[in-house]
Amino acid sequence: MAMALGSAALAAGAADPVLRVIAAVGPERLGAFGLSAEGLRQDCDRDALCAARSIVAGDARARLAQTPPPDTDRIRWARSLPSVAEVALLGDGRGLIRLERFGRKAGRELRAGLEGLAETRWDGRLLLDLRRHRGGDLGRMLRVAGHFTGAVPAALRLQGEAPQPLDIPERSWRAEVTALTLLVGPETASSAEILAALLRRHAGARVLGARTAGKDYLHRIVPIVQGWQLYLPAETVAVPGETLAGGLLPDGPLPPGVAP
Repeated sequence: MAMALGSAALAAGAADPVLRVIAAVGPERLGAFGLSAEGLRQDCDRDALCAARSIVAGDARARLAQTPPPDTDRIRWARSLPSVAEVALLGDGRGLIRLERFGRKAGRELRAGLEGLAETRWDGRLLLDLRRHRGGDLGRMLRVAGHFTGAVPAALRLQGEAPQPLDIPERSWRAEVTALTLLVGPETASSAEILAALLRRHAGARVLGARTAGKDYLHRIVPIVQGWQLYLPAETVAVPGETLAGGLLPDGPLPPGVAP
């Protein structure tokens, strides 16, 4: 009969790659994936990638990803990517800003886009297009939200072993818009979905388009072996008054005059 692997055994086997994966994930959590520490140890011996693949097979929200060696040029290129991909004045006076990521300069880019629209015949109605936004840094997302909502205490909750409320912070400038509409779709995911929910809840925005991806949880990254990382589902994100699980449901279809 197999003996249970306790915390002392896991600590003692820190040099064993599979035991390191089990310790990082937690023997208790393995049960939620239909796995056991003993079973992984027997099936995978010392193959950490085997253990990680078994975990991914047990939970569709987990994923295993290759991490290429650091490439200074690529890192510099990625950091220079703009967050705002398009600013346009539509024929009926509405403004459109397509936000595709939460980069370090997202707030400044958003402000520059609005100031550019203000110099045109823009009537104050804004379409904030999130249809290609796959999510990103939660803190940067909250700072972007603050430009439309102002400070909002406990605007969302991280629900896990230690539930934690998160605030939308006060920002140094506020977006001056007469009507805010968010465009969403199946590619709108993670923190982009949360932004849409927050702005509908706290900035009176309309959400139009199609149901979003429904990623209402964060990932915790566990290094496996050199060049591989395991992304494990961690805290669930909740926006009081909104439903993110299964995808954020829009208020209606895309408005007229907007390209699909």
